[in-house]
Amino acid sequence: MAEDTTAGADNRGLFDDFGAFRTPTTDDFTSVLTHGLVAPDANVLLNLYRYTEQARGDLLRALGAVEDRLWVPHQVLVEFWRNRESTLSDARSSGAQAAEDMAGHADQAERTLRTWANRVALPEEETDRLRSLLNEVFDDVQEAIVKVGEGEWQNITHDTSTDPVIAELEPALDGRVGAALSPEDHDKAIAEGMRRVEKRLPPGYMDKTKEGVGAAADYLVWEQILREAGHRQCDVLFVTADVKEDWWRKEQGFNRGPRPELTKELRTRGGGRLFMLTPKRFLEVAAPILEFGLREGSVEDIERVERIEIGAYGGWTTDALQELFDRLTYENYEDRVAVIKYAAEMDGVADAKSVYDICHYPEGRSLRGFTKPVTRITGLLRNLGKIPESAVQVLKAEYDADPGGRASGFSVHPLLVPLVNELGDEDES
Repeated sequence: MAEDTTAGADNRGLFDDFGAFRTPTTDDFTSVLTHGLVAPDANVLLNLYRYTEQARGDLLRALGAVEDRLWVPHQVLVEFWRNRESTLSDARSSGAQAAEDMAGHADQAERTLRTWANRVALPEEETDRLRSLLNEVFDDVQEAIVKVGEGEWQNITHDTSTDPVIAELEPALDGRVGAALSPEDHDKAIAEGMRRVEKRLPPGYMDKTKEGVGAAADYLVWEQILREAGHRQCDVLFVTADVKEDWWRKEQGFNRGPRPELTKELRTRGGGRLFMLTPKRFLEVAAPILEFGLREGSVEDIERVERIEIGAYGGWTTDALQELFDRLTYENYEDRVAVIKYAAEMDGVADAKSVYDICHYPEGRSLRGFTKPVTRITGLLRNLGKIPESAVQVLKAEYDADPGGRASGFSVHPLLVPLVNELGDEDES
């Protein structure tokens, strides 16, 4: 376990109260992988259905190489079984959907070609030649998509007795799953999880839009990790594909490590140091330490899935962002749209004075609750499947000091800035 840094309240060092800001070294990862607790999140197990057979096998070998340090919170399996069939169906249909989408793009490309050819009076025979080349390329791509999809998923079934993912996962997790909380402790954890959601305390508050007590699921996972780590008195490596800010410390839009609050809580509950890695980074870090080989392409495939889930613009698309703007405008919140666009133009931040000017607010009016319409409609878009659960927050209040005080301004997530500006350019054209 990493050394204790809590001794001597009057004799503190650079990292004594700021351990979350220390960049992990190879020695740190070696220690936690060989003597700590390695806990995968539910999304890590569910993503096994989204990987190629090779990548899936390499990730399972990595988890197996951890041996008795591998430990799965009971709530992780609750989430796995709750979402397995929908994940499996999504994965099986992704190839067909991609082929269908590609056909739509082919039609659009052909229309674009025809429009351009008419404008420049391109000879008909040259237009036909280019159209044939275009259709040939799209046909080849569609055929490849269908072929890969059929090859990868033909053996994946809802039947757990024939599902190859279950066949590999069952022995890997044998004897390594934690027990459920007692009914009394479970109810207490649910209450604490919902309290944290309301107070925006990590983890889990980014799942506020989930129905019922679903928003407390992340806290249930965390509480079970805290208990096991406290029992073992060891460091923890949490492997998760969740990239939201209620788990990660964000700097300039990048994940730099676990939230300081989580690091401190783990220490307080008797555990050691907290580390967090995405599945891709877990493979890259664990392979040389645990001495297992990675086949070429596995890391890239896992990275591909992570990119799809996170998205180039934090899970948002042009259509989804435009729908957010349209819904805000329909509900007479045009001022929120204006602030978002202004913040994007100003490298992601709109100061409070500019917000007052844009919204024509009288001096002294409170800005508390300014982001609520944006957050509410974002939750609606998640529920409608327009954006993934992992989609980043569009507009966030910023504070110079006390979060309970007056907002100093509002920021647009760095990943969204180019997309917002792109929409603004379209409006002007």
